[in-house]
Amino acid sequence: MKKIIVPVAVLIVAGVLIFFVLQPKAAEPAQTIQTDRTNREIALTCDPKMAQGFHVHPVLEIVVNGEKVAIPSNIGVNSTCMTVLHTHTPDGVIHVESPEKRDFTLADFFAVWDQPFSAQEILTNTTDATHRIRVTVDGTEVDTFENTVLKDAEHIVISYESL
Repeated sequence: MKKIIVPVAVLIVAGVLIFFVLQPKAAEPAQTIQTDRTNREIALTCDPKMAQGFHVHPVLEIVVNGEKVAIPSNIGVNSTCMTVLHTHTPDGVIHVESPEKRDFTLADFFAVWDQPFSAQEILTNTTDATHRIRVTVDGTEVDTFENTVLKDAEHIVISYESL
C-alpha cells in the first residue's frame, strides 16, 4: 500500500505545481512610462502606434470678434502616424493620447498645429489698444493663456475681442 500512496502523492504534488507554474499570468494594467523628454518633444512626436497610457479629451473653441473659428480636423494626423496631441473632427475636441502622463498645455497643441498663441496673439490676431485675448476654462476666466493645462472634458474658450 505504501508503494502506491507515495508515488500517487508525488504525482499529485507534481501535478499541482505544474498546473500553477504553467498558468498564464494575468495581464498587467497598462502603465504610463516617464522619460526625460520635454512635454513639447512628446507632443510633437509622430507615432504610428496609438499611445494607450494617458488619454484625455478637452474641447477648444476659438472666437474672433464674435465669430467662431473652426478648428481643423486632422491636426497632427498624417498618413503614417499621429502626434500625441491631435484632432480628428472639426468640433474642437483635442485628443491627448500619450505614452506618458504629462500636463500638456495649449502651447503644446498650438505647436502641433503650427499656429501662434500667447497672451498677445491668437492665429493672425494680435492685441492692441482696442483688442484683448481672454481664455476661459469651463466658463471661468484664467490668466494662464498658452500655459493652460489640457484636462479631460474641460471646455476651453479663447476669445479675441474688442475692449
